[in-house]
Amino acid sequence: MKRALTILFACMSLVAFADDVKIDKDNCTITKNGKTYPLYGEVKFVDTYGSADIVVKVVENGWSDLLVKKQENGSPSYCGEWRIIENGSADLNVKIVTSGWADITVKFIDEGSSGLR
Repeated sequence: MKRALTILFACMSLVAFADDVKIDKDNCTITKNGKTYPLYGEVKFVDTYGSADIVVKVVENGWSDLLVKKQENGSPSYCGEWRIIENGSADLNVKIVTSGWADITVKFIDEGSSGLR
């Protein structure tokens, strides 16, 4: 019985944690832990979960939450346009995973329209 209660509480914690992430398609933002981040702009890839604003799972095929176009120059201003930076302050710090849990899934594209689906 004690083990069943432990599993139940763990599942409830995961559900509560998952509910803490909200995607706003109208404003192209993601809110996590009460903080809202744009899903466009300057993005820095980080190695640790502690320094990440969001966790992103990259998919190659199939459906994703966000189609992302990398932009080499200028200031990205459309939903899903990311300019990857290595130094300085970014609009969004991202931890990339290839499997497991993530806040959002993305597919990097070269052609077509970027943005939330």
